[in-house]
Formats: sequence, structure tokens, C-alpha cells
Amino acid sequence: MQQTDHCPEGKVLFSRLTRHVRLRQLQLLLALQQCGSIVQAAAHVHMSQSAATQALAELERVLDMRLFERHARGMRPTLAGQTLTDTVRGVMTELEEAAQTLAAIRMGASAALRLGTIPSAAQAILAQLLTQFYCQHPQVHIDVQEGSSTRLLPQLISGGLDAVFCRQPSLLPEDFVFEALFEDQAVVVASHTHPLVGQRQVRLAQLSGARWVLPSANIAVRDIFERDILSRLPDAQWFPVSTMSLSVLEGLLSQPQAVALLPRSIVADRDPASTNARCVVLDLQADSFQCALPPLGVVCRREAAPQLLKEMLKLWRTAGP
Repeated sequence: MQQTDHCPEGKVLFSRLTRHVRLRQLQLLLALQQCGSIVQAAAHVHMSQSAATQALAELERVLDMRLFERHARGMRPTLAGQTLTDTVRGVMTELEEAAQTLAAIRMGASAALRLGTIPSAAQAILAQLLTQFYCQHPQVHIDVQEGSSTRLLPQLISGGLDAVFCRQPSLLPEDFVFEALFEDQAVVVASHTHPLVGQRQVRLAQLSGARWVLPSANIAVRDIFERDILSRLPDAQWFPVSTMSLSVLEGLLSQPQAVALLPRSIVADRDPASTNARCVVLDLQADSFQCALPPLGVVCRREAAPQLLKEMLKLWRTAGP
């Protein structure tokens, strides 16, 4: 009886992949999915067009599936091709990150930490914490990935990261724990030239003529904007842009009557008294809107957090925000 008669199809394909597929073929798949041209993909991975065509054909023979199909403007992945490239992209990214860590160890790093962070936590926690940590551990290599918690937390759970600095998740596996490190709130910011900058106890109604830069979708501060700001300012206007990038925000806030709702953690170092500050926090009345945000903190394994991470967090608890 043949192996395929009694072995699940997935195991058969996995066995073929591990025995016959080369990393260069996987690189080719990613390049081809990105540019849609075998000529451009071959050049990107330093292969001739004929070698790239042969490599793709060999991979399709191994899997006995079509991975790409031709169309009027080039090539596009089939369902099987898209499924494989989605997985390959993650594998290649992890290999690249591992190579960076190995390079740091070869150059003298004594240990490594892999951290994920959302932008707010990077600004409010890691920027300060890493400076303190390196004073005591100058030979530790730290790889920091910035992104959304929805992307970073699965990497932590699968073992690709040692910790994620983010807002308190609504749900975590029981093997993981969240520790709050920074209490946060939503604040209204404007250019230092805005007429309300410097005024005390600004009422939300005074922003009725303002034009808002929208917070990015699917984050806590956007919920506050839609729930509390828009309900009290039904005639509010906004730019056709949603962002949490300070460089983009600072440019838009230079427009007349422009304001934005941001986490205080992102703009914590913006001093209203400074003439060099391009955006500053307005002094709104405390009851203007419900401004509390979920705290920023760190998610890690409950029982198996790396010792270096424990030492890093001890620094934070000692020095405080």
C-alpha cells in the first residue's frame, strides 16, 4: 500500500516541503507575489529568468499544485499560492530577525530579548526604560518590533516574542499575564499657534468650529472620539486622514483650527510653555468627556518570563514613569 493511502494529505505535503524545497524558492515565491512578474522576481533574488521559471515549476511539482497563474499583466497567485506565500512571509521574517540576533551575539552580545510594542507604549515606556536598562546591561541585544497588539500578541503566544508592551488586553490565555505600568488618558492636542493654547479650563463646546485629525481605526482613542466627542459636537468636521503618526499629525495641525485626540502617552513630552513644541495638549475641563484609556503595560508568560525582562521591569517599578 502506498504511503498516501494511510497518511493524512497534510503530512504528505509537509514531508515533501521539508525534503525538497529550498529557501531560494521561498524567496522567489514572495518576490513573485509582490511584483507579479517572473522577470522582476528573478532579478530581485539574483536568479536568471530561466532558473526562476524552473524553480517555480519544481516547487509546483513537489506539491502537485498550481501556485501561480498567468494573466494579461503578468502572474498572480492561486488560492494555494496565496496560502503558501502568507505563511512563507512569516517564516522569512522570523529567519531575518534570528539572523540579526545571531549577528549581535557574534559581535559580542551576551544575551537577547525580543520585544513587541505598540506606538504609545514605545513612547511612554520603552523609550525611557531601554535607556535605563542599557546602563546596566550594555551587552544585551534587544530586538524591538513596533506594530498593533493584534499582530504582536499572537507572536508572543507562539513564542516569537518574549514580551509585548501594549494596552491591557480584554482576553489572554491563562499562561500569560498583563502588568499595568502606565495610566493613560485621551487628550486634545493642537499646534502651539492655536488660539486656545494657554487658556485654562477650555470647554469642549469651544472646539465646535475645529477640524479634527481622526485617530487610526480600531484603537481605544478612536472609540472615545466617536462615542464622546462626536456626540457632543454633532457638527464636527475632520480631515480625510486617520493617523497616529506624530510627524503626519504635526503637519496637519498647522492648518487653521486643526486639533486631534491622542493618548497622553504619545505626547507626554510636549510642553505647552515651549515655543519649539509643534503640538501641545489643550487644558480641557475635566468633565469635558470620558477620557480614561486602558492602561499601558506588558504581557509576558506568567511562569517563564526571561530573567532579563524581570530585571528590566524591576527598573521601571523602582524609577517609575
